Amino acid sequence: MANTTKKSTKVWSGRFESGPSELMEAFSRSIDVDRHMWQQDILVNKAWAEALCEIGIFTADEARSVQAGLDQIAAEFEHDAFEFLPDDEDIHVAIERRLTELTGEAGARIHTGRSRNDQVATDARLFLKQHVDIWCQKLAALQNSLIELAKANLGIVMPGYTHLQQAQPILLSHYLLAIFWGVDRTLSRLDDYFERLDVMPLGNGALAGAAFPVDRQKLAARLGFARISNNSIDTTGDRDFCAELLFIIGSFFSHVSRVCAELQWWSSNDIAFVEFSDQYATGSSMMPQKKNPDAMELIRGKSAAAIAAANQILILQKGLPLTYNRDLQEDKPVTFHQLREASISTEIFEQALKTASFNKDKMAAAIDPNTLATDAADYLVRKNVPFRQAHEIAGKLVRLAIERKVALSALSLQDFRSVSPVFDDDVFAALTVEASLAQRNIAGGTGPDAVKNQLAEASARAAKYDKNAFLR
Repeated sequence: MANTTKKSTKVWSGRFESGPSELMEAFSRSIDVDRHMWQQDILVNKAWAEALCEIGIFTADEARSVQAGLDQIAAEFEHDAFEFLPDDEDIHVAIERRLTELTGEAGARIHTGRSRNDQVATDARLFLKQHVDIWCQKLAALQNSLIELAKANLGIVMPGYTHLQQAQPILLSHYLLAIFWGVDRTLSRLDDYFERLDVMPLGNGALAGAAFPVDRQKLAARLGFARISNNSIDTTGDRDFCAELLFIIGSFFSHVSRVCAELQWWSSNDIAFVEFSDQYATGSSMMPQKKNPDAMELIRGKSAAAIAAANQILILQKGLPLTYNRDLQEDKPVTFHQLREASISTEIFEQALKTASFNKDKMAAAIDPNTLATDAADYLVRKNVPFRQAHEIAGKLVRLAIERKVALSALSLQDFRSVSPVFDDDVFAALTVEASLAQRNIAGGTGPDAVKNQLAEASARAAKYDKNAFLR
């Protein structure tokens, strides 16, 4: 495309004889992404107008006119009536342009002492505070659903796996609480993250600070920030608040993706431990019998982009000099998108689990009797046999049971004593699923009493994250 020769109408046009080419214009626009921050930008403009009035940049009448103009712009957005123009390269320019149309010279003074550098950083932090809070509420709902599922499935036994091989019997409620604690780590990280997100950059200008004596502490209070930033150079180019959030999102997806992979496997006809409701499954365009666990697969698929996003934002920043560089325009597309994906995926995961059916008979019947081999070794340890010797003896018994094609507990007492004379007829009481679970009532274990205690701990933990706990 040819360069345009018309005089630029950009907010920075004084230095230039002509505007950018049409190609450059399209290439540099960010309005498709940052238009989602219109509410935050209006809030920032309203607060900044109050601050400018307090130092005499606006008269009281001008300040009222600006506030009314901003209210009108908000109404236009709410009714999908705001008209973007070709020169509106971002949401900040668009709102300032419209404000100037409505209020004249007063609107033209709204940017006094301010740069888009501190403005966009403030808008972005406000946006993330709101939308991270929404995600937190969905994570809290997921935790509560997991607690209810664990309560509803107390006493349901199933095989536990390592390396996708049956390992030891566990309780389904213990497995469900394992998901809970992974989600809890995400909430804990987000709770900590809010401390660093809740910092106001406004008043830092382009890099050196505003040249007008606005009260930044009062400004922060108006906008709901806990504190102001300490250094204008650092703050205008800082995107750690994006990188940290993307790490938390990637870590969450990594955890949930593992669970999705396992639940997808559980839903296969061969395993049939779980069946997802029709609302969270799909069929095949070719094979009429299919019921696919697509909710699990889609979440697992989205985890790839989420994990990559944390790397993307770090690479974006790594070679930049301090303060703002235009590269940082790429922070919002990836951060906003991944936060939206995390929020939706959390809700889908919660609903898919809540509406699923667990097949307790299949789970119990699937337990391989040889998973009680550790209990055989533990039996010997309780009779003063060193564990390494007990492990060897139990392994020989498993091999014998496999050769005989019987369960470990189906071997005779003579068979047990042929491997070790320490065994007595009380060994058979030790080699049951119920006995195995009862031995594991240690804190954090899969024993029935331990799981009930863990449920109480989980409930207390979840109570911390009520619906009003996140916004500071």
